[in-house]
Amino acid sequence: MAVIAAAAIIVSVIIVDKRKEEYPSDTKNSVAMGTIVTVKVYGEKAAAHTDSISKMVSSIENVISRKIESSPVSILNKAGKADNEMVAALLGTCLSVSKDCGGVFDVSIGAVSSLWDFDSEKNVVPEDKDIKAALKTVDYTKINVDGSSVSVGKNQQIDLGAVGKGYACDVIKAYLKEAGADGAVVSVGGSIVAYGKRNDNGDKWRIAVRDPDNESGYIGTIRLHEGFVSTSGDYEKYFEKDGKRYHHILNAKTGYPAESDLRSVTVVCDSGALSDALSTACFILGEDKSQTLLQKYGASAVFIDKDGNITTFGDIEFEKAK
Repeated sequence: MAVIAAAAIIVSVIIVDKRKEEYPSDTKNSVAMGTIVTVKVYGEKAAAHTDSISKMVSSIENVISRKIESSPVSILNKAGKADNEMVAALLGTCLSVSKDCGGVFDVSIGAVSSLWDFDSEKNVVPEDKDIKAALKTVDYTKINVDGSSVSVGKNQQIDLGAVGKGYACDVIKAYLKEAGADGAVVSVGGSIVAYGKRNDNGDKWRIAVRDPDNESGYIGTIRLHEGFVSTSGDYEKYFEKDGKRYHHILNAKTGYPAESDLRSVTVVCDSGALSDALSTACFILGEDKSQTLLQKYGASAVFIDKDGNITTFGDIEFEKAK
């Protein structure tokens, strides 16, 4: 019997955050966007901020989820057009990455991802003919963004699942800055934002990268003052069928789970949506082909290949676990 061995709520990146003489803090866990949202805010008004951030993620989901009937993305998928600043901004980032990675990452993949339906427990491998038919609707060049107005090609279905969690981190950082919070670290599934400081010393945040073979273990830690961290891995959502393993990261050119040399990619950069999109694109491209893409966006990364080898790219402070 086929099983889903890693559910959507498994957090891909573990927060390691232990220091003495920290500011007062408050922590809140919730579920949104099909994953666990962990909020830890530092400072005198921390509790008020944790509540606001948890509600914020749910409100973002109501805008960008294709599975919520009233969302602007659902309206876009039904009518072929919509007017929403958040959706337009997010699509703008996605189109840029799609162009630069040759289209292997493409948010117009909704018709294909619906066939696979990794969020259910059906564990059904779609018919090849159905995948090929759905692929005819996948083409990011047919998405048009004009201010807050968005339109898509005939029968195109937008799926922002690969970037929504990272984008939520962008919105959270903007809120923290405007609210004058001292510091915070927030994870929305595999995407994390580290903001401000947690103590007077201004110690760096320490973000641990999960071991692909152990959901409660990690292979090393990334140290940074501020920034966004997103991980894409083949262990996050998958099922096994007839002795073969199928993961949720789809190559938009083939319609099938990406076949690369990697188990996971963790990307660090100055944008949450971008870190999310890049981690997906880099997983599909593989380590060597990812480097040009990362360099263009000033991003860095930690790669874990199928043999368990760990390599880094760019300006990143990473320490392997002992």
